[in-house]
Amino acid sequence: CFFFSIVLYAAPALDDTILVKNRIQLLHRIEQLQVKEVQTTLQGTFPSSRKYYFSSKLKQEDNVFFTSLVLFNIGQFSEKMRPEELAYLEQFKKNARPYIERFKNQNNQLTYNFWPRNPPQIFPNGGWLNRFNQKFALADDIDDGAITLLALGANDSLAKAMQYKFSTYRVGMLKPNRSFYKQFKDRPVYSTWLGNKMPKDVDLSVLTNVVLMHTVAKIPLNATDTASLDLIVDLIKLNKHLTDPSFVSQHYAHSATILYHIARLMSYTDYPPLLALKSLLLDQALDLSNQAQFVLEQLLLNTSILRLGGKIELPLYVNEASLSANNYPYFVANIASVLNNPFKRIVNGINIVRFDYYSYAFNLSLLYENSMLRRE
Repeated sequence: CFFFSIVLYAAPALDDTILVKNRIQLLHRIEQLQVKEVQTTLQGTFPSSRKYYFSSKLKQEDNVFFTSLVLFNIGQFSEKMRPEELAYLEQFKKNARPYIERFKNQNNQLTYNFWPRNPPQIFPNGGWLNRFNQKFALADDIDDGAITLLALGANDSLAKAMQYKFSTYRVGMLKPNRSFYKQFKDRPVYSTWLGNKMPKDVDLSVLTNVVLMHTVAKIPLNATDTASLDLIVDLIKLNKHLTDPSFVSQHYAHSATILYHIARLMSYTDYPPLLALKSLLLDQALDLSNQAQFVLEQLLLNTSILRLGGKIELPLYVNEASLSANNYPYFVANIASVLNNPFKRIVNGINIVRFDYYSYAFNLSLLYENSMLRRE
């Protein structure tokens, strides 16, 4: 396997021509990773894999999550791209659209599922687990809905329709929240799952993605958005993203990843209570960066520092080759997330039903994002 090793600096020593060349090399490598084989359900995806927490065996995945994230990570800079870069982006989207359709709710033509809907699946290539595809199929969720709209480009009417749909499943509607901190159980914030049979589930990182989608789409924030923003602020003030990451954001589970989500939202929002925490979060990101053990973890923190207004070089060891390692999961599927307390806290802590997710193409899209932020 051939790699381009890309080194990025914060200082203006690198000529812009070289930076553009490096970005195009990155996009070319990502293009090589997008599945081209016809007559396969994975055509158009950017590959991802998962492993059981207590295993080393990787299994091929089939989800909308990583493909949509790659499109958004790159596409958010479309107005600042060179023509060659835009050509790659448009080709990525063209190839991915039929794949993404497999995850769309065909009844409401609006929301999306993490796994394919028609027919429903759980844990693709999961062996005996796939005997329960129908019985244990997941409900659609607000995280994949928000990310997919960010990937494809959300017009205001579509974003408003999804915002309304999300709000109808907020905490306090139909069911109380028994799976989060007691002092915040009555906050009328967005719940992750869009299904009446699913428990209320609150995740700090997921909340940032939903508010980000509404902000990027330039639609008015509603009461649920504001309540979600206020909860994000309160959780940050309590340092829950540092002291209790796998509970406050069970689908992302790591402090560096949560900080990345918060910093990304802060670079788009004008919400004063959240922006007031910028210097605090910058100090925290810098501290974590000095302690980071994994390449992807370091990249997420480095990008967060840039988003928060800091100046920092990207370490030489963070490059295209090193980002192929599968040792820091960006996303975590923990079946404990559908439980109520105290069972959720107990099962979540022992990781007995946890699966970690990886995607090399996604990692490279994060490196592209970091490069684009440096040109600013």
